[in-house]
Amino acid sequence: MYSLRILSKGKVTDLSNGFALGGVPFTIFVRPKEVTMETSTLLKCKLICDKEFSMFPVPIGDWTPGAITVISPNGIDLSVYDVYWGAGETLNNL
Repeated sequence: MYSLRILSKGKVTDLSNGFALGGVPFTIFVRPKEVTMETSTLLKCKLICDKEFSMFPVPIGDWTPGAITVISPNGIDLSVYDVYWGAGETLNNL
């Protein structure tokens, strides 16, 4: 059984050049700045096995299950959402 634990985190404050953690996969938490009934939004990014950027649906108000490696420049509107990242390691619990 494998379990991912978040061991480091931070807030994405600028996406003008995109966002990455030097090849380390991460997850994001998207929090709307205003009340919304939306449950998800789209993020332009690369997941761990992607070769190109594409749109990926991410939940609002929960950690995304995707293993993101890069968020594209302006891949989500930071004037509408606060975006937090979390990264960690896979622990083997046999």
